[in-house]
Amino acid sequence: METLKVMCVTWNVETTWPEQDLHALLGIRKDVVIKRAHDDILPDIYFIGLQEVKSQPQNVVMDALFEEPWTNALREVIGPHDYVRIASERLQGIVTNIFIKRCHLPHVRDIHTAVVRTGLGGLWGNKGASCVRLNLYGCSMCMVNSHLAAHDSGYKERVDNFNTIVDTLEFPITETANILYHDYVFWVGDMNFRFEPHMTSDAIARLVSEGDWGKLAEADELRKAQRTGDAFSMFKEGDLNFQPTYKYLEGTSMYDFSRRPAWTDRILHQVHPNAYDNVKLSVDQTSYAALSSYIQSDHKPVTASYKIKVFANHEERCVRFQVTERWVVGEGGKFTLTLDSDVTTSPWDYISIYKVDFTAMHQYITYMYLPQQPPPSSSERSFQLQFSDELLQHPGMYRLVYYSGKYSCYLGMSDPFQVLAQS
Repeated sequence: METLKVMCVTWNVETTWPEQDLHALLGIRKDVVIKRAHDDILPDIYFIGLQEVKSQPQNVVMDALFEEPWTNALREVIGPHDYVRIASERLQGIVTNIFIKRCHLPHVRDIHTAVVRTGLGGLWGNKGASCVRLNLYGCSMCMVNSHLAAHDSGYKERVDNFNTIVDTLEFPITETANILYHDYVFWVGDMNFRFEPHMTSDAIARLVSEGDWGKLAEADELRKAQRTGDAFSMFKEGDLNFQPTYKYLEGTSMYDFSRRPAWTDRILHQVHPNAYDNVKLSVDQTSYAALSSYIQSDHKPVTASYKIKVFANHEERCVRFQVTERWVVGEGGKFTLTLDSDVTTSPWDYISIYKVDFTAMHQYITYMYLPQQPPPSSSERSFQLQFSDELLQHPGMYRLVYYSGKYSCYLGMSDPFQVLAQS
């Protein structure tokens, strides 16, 4: 088995723009000149869930034409450290993004997204969940980013929201059609659970000043829901050793006592340790914290870090590239494409060319569809193809990436190769 590092982030940004620097949020050191020496200690995967992102009609239209501002701000911080955004999903103000280290891209399979609306009885997306599932090195993972019903009196509605999300959301993968069927599940979001009614604002403030997190946790409604089996009983959560994350006066780290403080913002996980014969999956949570330095919202962001086990050297449905001759700007070049025997092609498969340091999958320069080939005569299929590109205007270093329409993922990525200027 191999160990991968996962970092989850949740933040209700209260319809603000990304005003504060995001390096600390993502655990990345900020330098005037980007230094890469510490990149090996950064996570392999970032799962980032935001709530209350601006979602007025004009914002949604602009985000359809241009990258959503929060997603762009996150990518600008993460991207230079060799990460690629591989998936995103949005339900009104609930925005979910997944970034992985570039070296893992060819090992991601079956990426699918889905949403569930729970606002106004399931008609409105102001509450609900946006979700992404994928396979990585043979293990299935699902990230759920939810915004559940608000207010002190909303316990039952929050429980109903949770069960609606679990019961109604489906993915088009038979073995993992349900969220809970995945090997690993990370559930983040503004859960909106409060403290039980007997806890007054004064009592909460006193326990916070004393740092008595245990006493506060005993009165936490989410913990109550787990104990009673109402919601999240199959999930685990790290110790709540930080101040309640809501509600703060904007621009400060002082509570706004118009609402009782609460741990509304949470990150939980589930693992099926015995999903496979002769191996044991596991989750080791290494941190769980709120970041008090972020003051632009009435919520504090929360982060959690994990180590998980996946299959070592796992390969399936792989595509390999070999650039066979020099490429020239405006002319393109030839390459050999090799498909493993378990790859089924489709008319929607294509090969894209990217700059070597691309940070999101939509950043391809141009692409070509895979020519439909005759049935294979051997266990592997190799083809020499010509990539003719008039859109590639600048010399430099580039990569080729193979996208599978059938499997909704990227089955292969070439080594960097040089494109030369015209002589």
